[in-house]
Amino acid sequence: MTDKNIKKQYSGILGFFIKLFQIILYIPIQIIFIPISIIGITIAVYKEMGRSRKLGISFSAVKALQYRWMMHYFNTRPDPLSIAFIKNFPCESHFGMWSVMGALIISLRSFGFPEKLGKLVEPGEETGDTTAGIRVLTFDRIMEKYVEEVDQIVLPGAGFDLIALHFTKGKNLKVFELDQVNTLNLKVETMKKAGIQHDWITYIPVDYANESWVDKLLKAGFDKRKKTLFLWQSVSLYLEAEIVREALKDMANLCVDGSVIVQDFYSQAFAEGEYSKESKNFLGIIEKMGEPAKFGIDMSDDPKASVELFLAACGLKMTEYIQFGEKLDIEPFYAIVEAKKL
Repeated sequence: MTDKNIKKQYSGILGFFIKLFQIILYIPIQIIFIPISIIGITIAVYKEMGRSRKLGISFSAVKALQYRWMMHYFNTRPDPLSIAFIKNFPCESHFGMWSVMGALIISLRSFGFPEKLGKLVEPGEETGDTTAGIRVLTFDRIMEKYVEEVDQIVLPGAGFDLIALHFTKGKNLKVFELDQVNTLNLKVETMKKAGIQHDWITYIPVDYANESWVDKLLKAGFDKRKKTLFLWQSVSLYLEAEIVREALKDMANLCVDGSVIVQDFYSQAFAEGEYSKESKNFLGIIEKMGEPAKFGIDMSDDPKASVELFLAACGLKMTEYIQFGEKLDIEPFYAIVEAKKL
């Protein structure tokens, strides 16, 4: 046996015992958390499902906050604003999430177990189970790329994401967020309770069934002559195809040269629950909360060409295409695109 093989074998044995030692340390921590978890899960489920339904709040928007919470505590994306927000948010439980994830967080920070929990996959190696974190960071990078180049930023369907607060504070530009009346009213109310400064952002609650979001945006001070970044994320999945087309056409009509529209798309297979068992289960939960998946693009043949064709029908030319899982031999399921007016 060569020295190299001996070292490799020794390393494997050492790794096994390190892992075993980490598990031994983890078990009593998790046991301590079990009774806390029972209470925490009960509170969390009530707030996420019961309170959100009672207040008329999007369940998917609430779930999106959880990813930011986990990324903060697993050291993949520091986000003190979202943590402060969640602590004052009536539809989510900071205590509930800590009760479930606390043993893992403590173990990871104290002695590196489990070592993969705080890591993100490499771009292009995403699967349906590892998309959430990379998606957040991808939109972060896009926002950071354009924040100095545009005069206005518009976030349709902004939900409870605080990305605009992260990147636009102290910048000389206008920022507009639009969403359902109940959602944005609760968002502003929660930020006030948390002491989060937000006065440079214009929040525009819209009753989409009875109001034009374009008219409300223009009345709020949007200037059609200025370069704009539209950032529309994680919304199209829950809308009819024609509504998505009309919304993108409206954005295109509001754009001048130099403006950018950023949009994400799921595949038709994903939207129909045929992509994987995990995606089917997730969509089933969302549907029970009143948000069925309605729209996806057929990505079975040439996903990039399919997305490009859809955008062209909306008056847009695709300038950047990011396909998740592109390096893997898997069926395409999700993409983030940048586009400009034709």
